Amino acid sequence: MTVAMSDAEEIVELASELVGWRVLSAIPVRRGGNNRVFKLTGRETSAALKIYPAQKEDPRDRLAHEFGALTFLTRFGVTDVPRPIACDPARHCAAYEWLDGVPLSGVGVADIEELADFFIRIQQTRQCEGAVALPEGATAALSPAGVAGQLAQRLERLVAVISAGTEVADFVEESLKPAVAQAIDHLRRGCETEGLDFTAALPWKFRVLSPSDFGFHNALRRPNGRLAFLDFEYFGWDEPSKAVADVMLHAGMSLSDELAYRYRTRVMEALRDTDPGFAKRFDVFFPSMRAIWCLILLNEFLPERWARRVLAGVADDRAVIEGRQLVKARNLLARDFR
Repeated sequence: MTVAMSDAEEIVELASELVGWRVLSAIPVRRGGNNRVFKLTGRETSAALKIYPAQKEDPRDRLAHEFGALTFLTRFGVTDVPRPIACDPARHCAAYEWLDGVPLSGVGVADIEELADFFIRIQQTRQCEGAVALPEGATAALSPAGVAGQLAQRLERLVAVISAGTEVADFVEESLKPAVAQAIDHLRRGCETEGLDFTAALPWKFRVLSPSDFGFHNALRRPNGRLAFLDFEYFGWDEPSKAVADVMLHAGMSLSDELAYRYRTRVMEALRDTDPGFAKRFDVFFPSMRAIWCLILLNEFLPERWARRVLAGVADDRAVIEGRQLVKARNLLARDFR
């Protein structure tokens, strides 16, 4: 049973049990998204409490996924992520090290280099004990056929709930459906041209460990100026093309073309010797990844997604949010990235 998010006394009691010291206050620090996060304060210390509400459309154990990912990373020397302290699976919550910092604004070249450096650095744990047992990343794109299937499923789910004659329905019919069809055709033709098996999963030796929901939107600038990275619920093995495209395309990032290109180039150069086919696969995958991100932006039109937002504390007007997401999807689909 998930702890009641509005019951301050219950949260303090639960948090004290988790961290092993008396929690004097539990202050909510983030609303919205998929979860709730509280800053726990004691007499001389602090921690973070994260509550993971159950989600019908995402049956994964997000708590176990994130707690396991951070346990693995910190065990092998990754220090710019929160250290896991304890978890309570029965009540869908976990305690983590509290990291002081502020959300990023005005990011530049040095920040994108640090973002790329973190991604490259976690690849050094690929051969560590327990790495093979780590799960696939959420919505991993390990084969061209899998990507095509994701596109088709996302489009079908959206079409099933939007009303004909609405602005979003017109956009889907006139722009997004043709883009999806073209992206899937590009996948098939690209596989033929590059000699790739459309249905085969990428061999393990070429897969990367990816935070998946990775970028400046899930980062803090520490007091020393360095970055710390949060939210590893989707962490796992993935196709490097998807891992890079996710950073370039993520709506929470809004990277300029220059910074997006710089990130892609930095990661490709780092993986060039171990994965010589990466650049060609990226070109084959990218149009599909852009179409997927357009559909992700339109997830707010799905009833179950809105219910999840409400549960996590969103108070904004739904029509305003949907309108904003539609504008973002239009802009992303029109973007050239050259």
